[in-house]
Amino acid sequence: MKYIFSLGLVVVMTILCGCEEFLDINDDPNNPTEVPLNQLLPTVEIDVSGVVGTSIGGLSAYTSALTHQMFERGNTHQDYNLLGTDFEVITPWNISYYRALTDVREIISIARAEEGNEDWHYIGVAQILQGYLYSVLVDIWGSVPFTEANMGAENRAPRFEDGSQIYPLIHALLDEAIANLDKASNLSPGSDDIIYGGNLNNWKKFARTLKLKMYNQVRLVQDVSSQVNSLLSDPTLLINSELDDFEMPYGTGVSPSTRNPGYAQEYAPGAARFYINPYFFEILSGINTFFPVEGNPYLGIEDPRIPYYFYNQLAPGQPAENATAYKNGEFVSIYMFSFNIDPNEGFDQASSQTVAGLYPIGGRYDDGAGGISDFNGAGDTPQRMLTYFSRLYIQAELALTGVTNQNARDLFEMAMLASFQKLNVVAANAGAPLLSDADRDEYINEILDIYDASDDEGKLQHIITQKWIASYGYGIDSYNDYRRTGYPILHDGNTDALNVTQRTRGYPLSFPWKTDDLEINPNSPSQKTITTYKVFWDN
Repeated sequence: MKYIFSLGLVVVMTILCGCEEFLDINDDPNNPTEVPLNQLLPTVEIDVSGVVGTSIGGLSAYTSALTHQMFERGNTHQDYNLLGTDFEVITPWNISYYRALTDVREIISIARAEEGNEDWHYIGVAQILQGYLYSVLVDIWGSVPFTEANMGAENRAPRFEDGSQIYPLIHALLDEAIANLDKASNLSPGSDDIIYGGNLNNWKKFARTLKLKMYNQVRLVQDVSSQVNSLLSDPTLLINSELDDFEMPYGTGVSPSTRNPGYAQEYAPGAARFYINPYFFEILSGINTFFPVEGNPYLGIEDPRIPYYFYNQLAPGQPAENATAYKNGEFVSIYMFSFNIDPNEGFDQASSQTVAGLYPIGGRYDDGAGGISDFNGAGDTPQRMLTYFSRLYIQAELALTGVTNQNARDLFEMAMLASFQKLNVVAANAGAPLLSDADRDEYINEILDIYDASDDEGKLQHIITQKWIASYGYGIDSYNDYRRTGYPILHDGNTDALNVTQRTRGYPLSFPWKTDDLEINPNSPSQKTITTYKVFWDN
């Protein structure tokens, strides 16, 4: 019951925002001052997955809009109009600092309380979660409170530190965490560890793979060859299959809800909020109807993952609910950059629009029948955070760019195979048809033919573009990759062939800080200009 109850908190936790003083909930009279470790740990894991997840208020929701996969109607999502007062900023910031990171400090404090009888394994897991969440905060905001954060009454006005200073501290924290997991421990996580079920080896694999990801992130601004090659000297110590993936599992329960929050949000009748970006749909469909030809490197190649990625509410031949902005067969959506321009953009399509499918949020596998009813999908697709296929795409990039001497093409092929394997694991768990080896191999071979014919810059484009496709549902990686490499190529409302789109703002190179916290913290910076403020690794 504890496991079910904890998962049932996910939706609530991802939408509630704290109103406490800056970065301090230690004095909240509604919370006990001492909570058992086996209750604190799942709470932190749920909060972390909520911060990065695909439901409203999760970072993958807005970064998926920024990387042109799915978005909400309105200027915030359709035209890069992100402000420090927006829900998309306030919610992940509040959950990170007011809850998750404060609870991490509490876990570490409780676990260290009795000298000589420390709960080192809880400390190590908490430190890894802390390192992961801070890496995300740096990648999204650039400069954030770190050393002085979450200190309660000791410091209610923490200074903001640049990400270039925080990254090395995260690496040190992860190394310390791995060492702590190797120590004898009074108590160890078990079933209260929702993510890995108390498997400490998997936590260590995740920590090392996170370090690899972070080194790749900074490869343009510092030489990371020795660190990367050291980590790759024994790949079995990294995430080494989909069984090791760092992800939040979900169930199918309705009351209390154990489902993926994105599914619970999108699959009530008439409740779908996210539109699938037609650009993303056309890249996967191998077509091009409204953007420059070079925007689709895979013309004529249809991705076999489409029925897993998107669910069409319309049956074949069925008309849309109202006049539509974009319709291709049964696929219905609106254009990005069309808010208050396209006369058909504002019509209600709740019962017609194509919605996120089985793969990202546990929705329906598209069997072509159409229709959607309350909770008629699986709902139990995990929230991916760091996967085996991501590790292989990272290695392919590192090899191609000369950081390692590994074979980039082989790693690229392995990464694509692993991404298809991950999709089939999700399909099997949901009772959906598996994608055939023949369809998989035909697609991968066509991509490899294009890769082989490309120069090194083109090869990098294909590695990052395929990673973008595979990462659907975890927009943070794609947002980071686009800022680092310029790939995948994105749709521009000012250069397409449409008269109903216009991009009026520049691309956000980082998120704005939460306005309220800047106003009450004398040690905070002035609000940034998000179109010019770069994260330190963005070269």
